[in-house]
Amino acid sequence: MGRQNLPKLISGAKDICTQKILVAAKAAGVELLQEAAKDSVVPELRKADKVIRYTSAILRYVGRVDASSDIYGSTFMETSEVDSWLDWGEMELGSAQPPRLQQAIEVLEKHLDNRVFLVGQRFTLADVSISCSLYNFQRQGLASQLPRATKRWLGTCTAHEAFTAVMGASSSGTAAPGTAAPSPAVQPGGQQNSQPRATPVSETPLATSYCSAVGGRSLIKRIMNSEDKGKSLAGQTISVCGWVKTAREADKGKIMFVQLNDGSTPLDIQVVIDSSAKGFDTLKGKVGTGASMKCTGQVVESPGGKQAVELLVKDAGTEVVLFGGVDAKEYPLSKKGHSHEFLRSIAHLRPRSNLIGSVARVRAALAQATHEFFRTRGFLYVHTPLITAADCEGAGEMFQVTTLMQEAEKDNKPLPTVGGKFDYSKDFFGKPAFLTVSGQLSVENYCCALSNVYTFGPTFRAENSHTSRHLAEFWMIEPELAFADIKDDMDCAEDYLKYCVAYAMEHNRSDLEFFEDKIEKGLIKRLENLLAEPFARVTYTEAIEILIKESPKANFQVPVEWGMDLGSEHERHLAEKVNKKPTIVYNYPKDIKAFYMRLNEDNKTVAAMDVLVPAIGEVIGGSQREERLDVLDRRITEMGLEPKDYWWYRDLRKYGSVPHAGFGLGFERLIMLTTGVENIRDVIPFPRYPGHAEF
Repeated sequence: MGRQNLPKLISGAKDICTQKILVAAKAAGVELLQEAAKDSVVPELRKADKVIRYTSAILRYVGRVDASSDIYGSTFMETSEVDSWLDWGEMELGSAQPPRLQQAIEVLEKHLDNRVFLVGQRFTLADVSISCSLYNFQRQGLASQLPRATKRWLGTCTAHEAFTAVMGASSSGTAAPGTAAPSPAVQPGGQQNSQPRATPVSETPLATSYCSAVGGRSLIKRIMNSEDKGKSLAGQTISVCGWVKTAREADKGKIMFVQLNDGSTPLDIQVVIDSSAKGFDTLKGKVGTGASMKCTGQVVESPGGKQAVELLVKDAGTEVVLFGGVDAKEYPLSKKGHSHEFLRSIAHLRPRSNLIGSVARVRAALAQATHEFFRTRGFLYVHTPLITAADCEGAGEMFQVTTLMQEAEKDNKPLPTVGGKFDYSKDFFGKPAFLTVSGQLSVENYCCALSNVYTFGPTFRAENSHTSRHLAEFWMIEPELAFADIKDDMDCAEDYLKYCVAYAMEHNRSDLEFFEDKIEKGLIKRLENLLAEPFARVTYTEAIEILIKESPKANFQVPVEWGMDLGSEHERHLAEKVNKKPTIVYNYPKDIKAFYMRLNEDNKTVAAMDVLVPAIGEVIGGSQREERLDVLDRRITEMGLEPKDYWWYRDLRKYGSVPHAGFGLGFERLIMLTTGVENIRDVIPFPRYPGHAEF
């Protein structure tokens, strides 16, 4: 929308009505033009030939522009509640000196006693209107002493990014501060340059959602990860909840120092609890590593050098609540470090460790990045089956799904057989069934009807491997691109990998700094290099020639020759030593690749590609798919498979076949790449590998 077509707000430059409208617009992401009124009139919003008058009406208009903002409530009931509060605020707080101001504050206090916001679990138009009024009365000295709940609520509202952006800046020109986020830049080719951008921590609400059970709380991330490390919050009274990392007493037991973490960041907040605080007497002998508690106190600048601020729990209005005490002698996790192997043995508690906590946050971010990348590029998310009768890879390393054994054991009968083999007609599915090794074949069905699609879910391999790179259960991301070839496939894979790394760099900086310090020196530089320039691309034949030349100095354990499947040592040498950046190898020998990969004109290679990265090796494998039915049938037979088992897959080539391509990425490999963690068992919540299926 051109700026000349934006709604124009005509109002007093600094009056409270204007401030309410601009705060609402900022919170809703609505862009307005602002023009100072010539006379003292009620606010007007003009768009084309339409005029909306009065503050509450304009607020309602702003709230309806983008329903996804939820600023007008997320349900019809919440919208009605917002309307009620807008009307109440106009009636009780609408005059310059409200005659019933104290009674109105008492109404607010009663309503806010166990709430974070006036309506629902988020900042709405109701909070905008009434907090602006109350804030204005405070500045005039009409409401200097607010009760506990109202004071906490007003502090939460005034810390909101929209509030802080507008108050004191509403007369800065013709463009209102309440502008929408800028649209993604458009590259010359017409594609949106939708690189991820994180909302600054300081612009997120101080109070988090869904915590009425504890009377409200702030995330430690909101304090410790902000640009000024929490200094701008000094003087505010807040509540934090979490688990104790360390605790110690001082001044003969009159003061307790607690390092508290709530899982939102690898950083702890130091809480200084004075014996005068409410609840102090309940802590004696119960607050060790692992204990859970709530601390309400004042943010103060820390006299020590390890943190910028700390939470002081002292005197009236502060308190500590112990949720769950811990006997330090029995708790498996101590404040000292533990080996990764030991942490795997207590997988139910290991998320409380710094390592696994940071892995979990990065894992969640990369999952979010995956969906955002494909959604913003027009891909459709498809759920593919976990139980299948088809072996996608043709390797036979599949977990079988059957009820025959449990039924035979229950009835004390032998397994049913026919002709010396298991009689699967008596089984649950009437045929052999397995846990899927890939969702690719199934997602191709949808690709050949809905164009670009992707699947993201668990897959299973019954491979008796004990290496640090293999799991029996892991997650795969598998996009499929219609009307695309191997070049499109490589382009998409490179863009996706860069997007995910950039997303983690933007949203999980403190976690990556933890990994840089504890796991891999130079991690952030390695990730920056991955983003800095295009990936190298070489054919398999060129890669073999390079590796043969490198062999004398590389001293590979497995000799290099054309036709071999490249090992990790070869892949990493190409990426780390030769090209010194991510490398895509393509056009592999047909005999080492799956039946569905498109046969090249040389009849020796297929249009397959692998993305190799430093420190990891292969993270992505993909190909252009074989769309020619006769060639597909020949390849299925050559691989020793039964064409009849793939009758539905063959139908895609019989009825409207199109060129298409796709790839698969092991999600855990992506996490290893991003974090520097070397063992795949440490980047999945509950690792499954031979002999291990606990928890």
